[in-house]
Amino acid sequence: MTAPGVKILIADDSSSDRAAARGFLSEAGYSVVEASDGQQVLDVFQRERPALVMLDVVMPKIGGLEVCRILKAKASGYLPVLMVSTRNSVNARVEGLRSGADDYLGKPYNGEELCARVEVLLRTRAAFDERGEGVSEAQAEAARVPPTPEAQRRRMQEEFERAERYSDPLACLRIAVDGADERAAELTPTLRAVIEAQVRKIDLVMRTDERGFLLMLPNTHFPGALTVAERISRETRKSQRGVAGGDGAVTGFTVSIGVSFFPNKDTTTLQDMLDLVDAALERARHEQGGKICLFQHQGYLYAPED
Repeated sequence: MTAPGVKILIADDSSSDRAAARGFLSEAGYSVVEASDGQQVLDVFQRERPALVMLDVVMPKIGGLEVCRILKAKASGYLPVLMVSTRNSVNARVEGLRSGADDYLGKPYNGEELCARVEVLLRTRAAFDERGEGVSEAQAEAARVPPTPEAQRRRMQEEFERAERYSDPLACLRIAVDGADERAAELTPTLRAVIEAQVRKIDLVMRTDERGFLLMLPNTHFPGALTVAERISRETRKSQRGVAGGDGAVTGFTVSIGVSFFPNKDTTTLQDMLDLVDAALERARHEQGGKICLFQHQGYLYAPED
């Protein structure tokens, strides 16, 4: 596995950084393929099946941390991922490793150190291959540490900064079960199942309280966010949906949904976006439930049809 010709995928939106890494690795005898954004990483990986992925944290379309999670889920065996970033704080390294990365290297890096780390990771992969061992998606999921509120906030901040840097769209949804608090607590597992059936792997789903969830949808324009909100609203109103972990079924229920967007003239920070989505949710909840409130340049409230 460490012999010359082994294929490595370099994923970085900086052409100069890709060129530097390509020079170091090509000189060491490796075959190199490249990607310049998160979506392209997934496409190139599917086509080329590299032995190792060198992955920048901040990239357009899909951030590096989420790409790492998706790659780890897609890989049939052990796929080493080397995360690289100008962010080299302890928190940044810990979050990179928790996302599934096998090693983390701060920029700028030394070429010899890069090659040494790649060689170690490839030796580890070779050992797994010799033993016929791999990590299944279920095992990888079970091994993941549930993110702390601080880690979730950093993930949201990373997505906002990526959207701001590349002028990509970003949507935020807050969803809450309508009705009494006791019933809301009973129905949130069902709501989570509905949400997870409607979102992508790159979307962030976070529990906010006993009533509901916050969603962040990277690279999502107004129509896409509206579609997700409408589907969730319709699915929760359907009758005879089983309660996760329960013995019976419950009749349909309603949810209130607030939506905010970036870019937006009123949104210059992540906190702006969260404040607007909170305000949108509160307005929806005060309109007898079952409503979606969209905040773009002004509030817009409506009830989706079945």
